[in-house]
Amino acid sequence: MRAILPILAVAGLALGAVPANAATPKKAAAAPKATAPAAPTAAQAAQSEHAVLYLKVLISALQSDQIKQEAKSALVGCLYENPLGKISESMDKVFAENADKVHRDKPAEVLAVLTAVCGFQGDPTQPAPAPAPSGR
Repeated sequence: MRAILPILAVAGLALGAVPANAATPKKAAAAPKATAPAAPTAAQAAQSEHAVLYLKVLISALQSDQIKQEAKSALVGCLYENPLGKISESMDKVFAENADKVHRDKPAEVLAVLTAVCGFQGDPTQPAPAPAPSGR
């Protein structure tokens, strides 16, 4: 048996075999090159700006004491159930269809559209009408 071991070792080296305990050089896997994200188009930039504006108005409304609690609940529920992108698309659609009536540069109008898109009926800043007094 001892005589066979040196013969196999010599034969293995002669045939180009590598001993089992020798480290084999590993080729580095070619990492995929990270491509830079494409620059946003003008439409995408405008959509992002609108979404930021709508979110600012929403946050301001939630922090305001002048907004009805029911309107605040509608806004939170809307944001919880819908992604901001969907809300922004709906808002943009309303502004596009009513360009002569509502304007993005007026926060009160943005709030009115936002609450309407979120399902709140009425003016979010006005108290509900008082019920008629019951008399004798």
